Amino acid sequence: MTRLSIITAVYNCLDYTKNYIYSLENSLKRITNLEYEILIVDDCSSDGSRKYLKSIESNVIRVFFNDSNMGFSWNNNFGASKAKYNIYAFLNNDLVLKEGWLEPMIDVLDLYDNAGSVGNIQVNPNTGLIDHAGIFFDLLGKPAHAWKNRLKPPKQKITEWNAVTAACMIVKKEIFWEVNGFDISYINGCEDVDFCIKLKKAGYNNYVANTSVIKHHVSTSEGRHDFNAKNTEILLKKWHSVTENWGESEWPIAYLQRYARQWWRFNIVKLIKAIWLIIRRKFCFS
Repeated sequence: MTRLSIITAVYNCLDYTKNYIYSLENSLKRITNLEYEILIVDDCSSDGSRKYLKSIESNVIRVFFNDSNMGFSWNNNFGASKAKYNIYAFLNNDLVLKEGWLEPMIDVLDLYDNAGSVGNIQVNPNTGLIDHAGIFFDLLGKPAHAWKNRLKPPKQKITEWNAVTAACMIVKKEIFWEVNGFDISYINGCEDVDFCIKLKKAGYNNYVANTSVIKHHVSTSEGRHDFNAKNTEILLKKWHSVTENWGESEWPIAYLQRYARQWWRFNIVKLIKAIWLIIRRKFCFS
């Protein structure tokens, strides 16, 4: 029996929330051996979301209301503190889910004893192209979405990455609290990357279940990008030596893969740099 606590932070975006709840419940109703609860933390919405959320409260759906904006990290930590089951699923309210999204993610947790977080493939519904298939780091140590704007996911069923997005992420309860959850120093950005780095430092790996595919409207909440620069500053101050090292091995491959079938789009300087870094790393570590 899989016991799952689904945790969602909400700030306005009522129409997205309605569609998300509808798709979530439909996607789960045919799964056998699943017991779940849905915990929604409303971050002081002002668009009618609170009235709607009150109307759907039940034995399965529990709703908590903030008196002021607390942010993504705080809301998800709070939701997790109220959850009763042994697996947490952190889901954004701008997702559209279909049958089959959950099972491959649970399978990864079962397959790998060292699984920290498990993410999935997220498609932009406006373009039909992939927005997320994992997170890699560039030469400055900054995070970037892997496989972005591609039509098809990786051929492997499971891919390991140093980080995944918490827009749709599952993690075991004890592991979440072992690394103290999401760092509330971040305001609506980079907290998931920070969380995954903490998992790596604690000896866990982060994976993407490539057969789990969902739609994600991406950054729909008001003010979603207001603190991007500050969040990146906090991340790099804390983890720069780690992420820059990862970037030296991850960015060259990501860059070459991005334009492999459109070679005329390569920037010659970046191309030479990517090839040089791959060669240098191969001989340094062989």
